[in-house]
Amino acid sequence: MTHDLRKPPPPAPGRTPRLFPLAAGILFAAAHTQSPLYYSNQNQYFLHGLAAAGYGFLDRDWLANTADPTPVFSAFVAGCHTALGDWAYQAVFFLALVGYFAALWQLVAALPAAPVSAAGRWAWAAGMTVAHAGVVRWASDRLLGADYPWFLHCGLASQYVLGPGLQPSVVGVLLVAAVAAYARGRPVLAAGLAAGANAVHSTYLLPAGMLVAGFVAGEWADRRLRTGLLAGGVALLLVAPVVGYTVWRFGPGDPAAFAEAQRILADVRIPHHARPARWFDWVAGLQILWVLLGLAALRRTRLFVPLSVTTGLAAAGTGAVLATGNATAALLFPWRVSAVLVPVATAILFARVARRATGGARVSAAVCVAVGLGGAAAVYGFHLGYREPASEDAALAYVRETATADALYLVPARFPKPTTARGVYSATFSPPPGPDAVVFFEMARFRLATGARLYVDFKSVPYAAADVLEWDRRVAAAERWFADPDWDRTGAADAAAREGVTHVVAPAKLGLRSARLEPVFEGGAYRVYRVR
Repeated sequence: MTHDLRKPPPPAPGRTPRLFPLAAGILFAAAHTQSPLYYSNQNQYFLHGLAAAGYGFLDRDWLANTADPTPVFSAFVAGCHTALGDWAYQAVFFLALVGYFAALWQLVAALPAAPVSAAGRWAWAAGMTVAHAGVVRWASDRLLGADYPWFLHCGLASQYVLGPGLQPSVVGVLLVAAVAAYARGRPVLAAGLAAGANAVHSTYLLPAGMLVAGFVAGEWADRRLRTGLLAGGVALLLVAPVVGYTVWRFGPGDPAAFAEAQRILADVRIPHHARPARWFDWVAGLQILWVLLGLAALRRTRLFVPLSVTTGLAAAGTGAVLATGNATAALLFPWRVSAVLVPVATAILFARVARRATGGARVSAAVCVAVGLGGAAAVYGFHLGYREPASEDAALAYVRETATADALYLVPARFPKPTTARGVYSATFSPPPGPDAVVFFEMARFRLATGARLYVDFKSVPYAAADVLEWDRRVAAAERWFADPDWDRTGAADAAAREGVTHVVAPAKLGLRSARLEPVFEGGAYRVYRVR
């Protein structure tokens, strides 16, 4: 069995194509936009690194002293904060955006259907830029009620490589680069890139394993047994330390505690990522169809066997989760490899369209890119996305200015109510909450916005079994305490004090009452109390 990896025809006369990935990638990255620091998942993934760098009093925070699931990323965060300043995080994310674009172009350029003319190349770049552009996603959210362009480059269950800003998942760009390397006839490099990503984010262990299995299968199908074995051996060598660390720090030392912690994570904290019955909807069905269309476009190319094997393994893993309901299997996220397969399918299908572009497409491409860049300026200038609840700002500013090393703050936290809603949608460009809105189980930015110690919040969660059980206990306690505003009658003030809480931040309209609570600040929708 052979696979055709024909070289694309020579490029049309004009500027050298070597400059194209860099120039177009920079425009793509600018139009994509990124969040300000610190936003969404950054509040969890930057915590250990900033605590180690001496940020505020986080070195004494409970969560910052739990087992770190991403120690390499945390070391990077600490080093940047200490040596370069926080601007470096956004510079690195910008470079990752350029690398993501360049990797997809290198993949497409290695295939027979690659756009070979200047018009075709820029038409493809314009399509990719529009699909990822912040202003287009914002417009979709406002006009259609959801951020639908997001689904052209995120995977199932809202698993993604590129999020709103720098976080460990961004190292998934190496998985995209691995597919490109294989398309260009470098299977050992491809396996190394896929396996190497796990040094930063071990959640990619299964997706990387699926891709490497596909690469090995592709080599064996072409009777390159030795190369396939070498690629697999390199991958195993690179992931061995990651597997060892993960088993050591997060393995089932106590089987009963481990099983309960896994259930809490899968069914309480992230069911929208972990349970197919929760995340599968009509949009997910269309994403699966999109991946299959991308595979069909790869027939008779070098990538068909590897990506078909990868897709089959993902389907089999998802079936196993559905059949067993096992929480640990669900937390392996066998569908996460779709975070690579979906953008690869988008790049390939866009290339087939762009290949037919004529000279007039240059003008359309220029307009699209200009709209993306102008829209990026609007996103930043008018704060069209990446919004946090403004009702929290005043209270967080007060805590930041007055917190001490011994202060431990309690904010409202609770478990979300069960829902029958299906599907996972991006809220990056959704309208922000009103100026008086209160999000009880969020206030996710408290630690990094203030540098102060926090008792618990629902958003940021540990991963070692004992730590997960402690997180669950703390959230349950906070939910119980805030259920009744009369803290003298319920004894909540005494219970919180016994846990070491020195200050409480609560919605003013909740009207907490206790002889032990002294109001010291009120602003926005919140009131800050000192525990006497």
